[in-house]
Amino acid sequence: MTIDGYDLNELSIESIRKNITYISQDSYIFKDTVRKNIVLERNDISDEQILDVMEQIGANPLLNRLDNGLDEIVDVNRLSKGELQVIAFIRAIVHKANIYIFDEPTAALDPLMEIEVFNKIINKINDKISFFITHRLGFTDKVDKILMIKNNCLCEIGTFAELVNMKGEFYRLYESQKKLYLRSSNDD
Repeated sequence: MTIDGYDLNELSIESIRKNITYISQDSYIFKDTVRKNIVLERNDISDEQILDVMEQIGANPLLNRLDNGLDEIVDVNRLSKGELQVIAFIRAIVHKANIYIFDEPTAALDPLMEIEVFNKIINKINDKISFFITHRLGFTDKVDKILMIKNNCLCEIGTFAELVNMKGEFYRLYESQKKLYLRSSNDD
């Protein structure tokens, strides 16, 4: 098996970790500072890079809420699950991988916030390979290709417009969720 022409057995774990970033719905957060939770073991990421990403994805309200800024010890009882997911997003983006895998990472966000966050992230990593695994389809019009899986089988593949026009499984799921996004929008 190869990745980008390289034999998988010849790639080091460090190389794979540097080039592939995985973000799940269960954010892995450590009892340490916000900064350490973002940079992990890397010492080549500056505070300016972190703050720049926070600005670009609209995470400044989180930073403003923390008494000690990036030096705040993360307290999972004080931060919402959505805020913990934002820290995981910042971590993923500042690490500048070549491949991103997002596995329901916005599950704790409301549908409209999810769309806003994904729009910002997609704009930030638009030149990278990205996979979005999700049941919520509000942002799928922004991706290049959709693979619809049902009952462990790939049942449809295409662009957003192609799948909507097909009026199959994707269309039915999207239409049922569209009402929730409209309802959330009208609740504001």
